[in-house]
Amino acid sequence: MKYSANLGFLWTELKLEEAIIQAKKNNFDAVELQWPYLEDPKVIREVSDKTGLPILCLNTIKGKEEKGEFGLCALPHKKKEAREAINQAFDYADKIGCKNIHLLAGKTDLSSKCLVTLLDNLKYARDLCEPKGIGVLIEPKNRRDIPNYFISTIEQACEIIDLVDSNNIKLIFDFYHIHINQGDLMTKIENYLSFIGHFQIASLPYRNEPIDGEINYSWIIPEIDKLGYSGYSGAEYRPKTTTDKGISWLKDFQSF
Repeated sequence: MKYSANLGFLWTELKLEEAIIQAKKNNFDAVELQWPYLEDPKVIREVSDKTGLPILCLNTIKGKEEKGEFGLCALPHKKKEAREAINQAFDYADKIGCKNIHLLAGKTDLSSKCLVTLLDNLKYARDLCEPKGIGVLIEPKNRRDIPNYFISTIEQACEIIDLVDSNNIKLIFDFYHIHINQGDLMTKIENYLSFIGHFQIASLPYRNEPIDGEINYSWIIPEIDKLGYSGYSGAEYRPKTTTDKGISWLKDFQSF
């Protein structure tokens, strides 16, 4: 398994370019970003090239956070804003050499209109990104932390991908979200591996370093490797103290 540092969670006290360098110093294989749009893309591209760390993904914007928005792409009344967000993510990803954009579906009333809207936006993103070799990701999120987030289960995410009918769209399997919503982790990974484009890890229930709690990563990571998965698992957790003080887990995980 290869590991990426999610720099929306790790080394957040540093400038983004410094955080990428720190990820390299700590032997991560890649980085992933959240909302880097205020950063100069030339600087981010240069430091990615210099360190040799690929940038795996970035998110479309949340929308109006003061109104509780957490994504726009499944909101029927926000189609224009969603397309603008997709264009922004695509343009930035293209400039920095990012491999994927993650479309945030958003908090919705969970109606069929929301599904139609999300499918339209995914098709738009697919047609925009595919010629450039940029992938599109969606992610089931738990509704305890993010109430009414449109995508909440692996099965729903896979059905959506099937409806769009594109090999360029995959899902993020975030252990934290999936364990809260559904559990039965290994069975779901075995059943839906072909849909999974990326994993993300953290401990449960507190979303800290992935070294204790409810998930035994020392068992499950080798099992995923046995299935032939050759991608990355992103460290998306909240450090208990500082990133540097809690980063020793990575060396152990790389020895599995």
